[in-house]
Amino acid sequence: MINNKYFRVNWVLINELAIGPAPINQKHLGILYDLGIKGIFSLCSTKEVPSNNDMLKIFEFRRFVLPDHKTGRIISTEELISSLAVLEDLKRRGPVFIHCVAAMERSPLVCISWLIKKHKLSLDESLSYLMQAHSGTNPLPEQLNVLRSQEFINAII
Repeated sequence: MINNKYFRVNWVLINELAIGPAPINQKHLGILYDLGIKGIFSLCSTKEVPSNNDMLKIFEFRRFVLPDHKTGRIISTEELISSLAVLEDLKRRGPVFIHCVAAMERSPLVCISWLIKKHKLSLDESLSYLMQAHSGTNPLPEQLNVLRSQEFINAII
């Protein structure tokens, strides 16, 4: 774990996938660069976290906006599967840092989904693992129910 008071980066998979809150300044970008991060995957809207030109110069960057508790709707299976495809493409370039605003709901949900799809862990195993790797993990029960759905299970096999 790299801890900078308000910017805590945790490796989900060492030198492959890291998670944390939105990088909002040069110091945060420097931390990610020093960790060997090659890509940044944002799950936030531009209203939540505006684009940063320096980030775009240093890292491969993808934005795929997902709903959180403030939107009043739950992520769909299609959105989740599409986000995994974006993550897979970005990971081809090297280690990826995935974030939402606080790294509590959306980015942990995508990481859990990744562990289920790519590492064949169960939902309970993935959630437990991620809670140990990233203590801020706190997806809503309704979000986790999407991962339990037959639609999601059928989509990842």
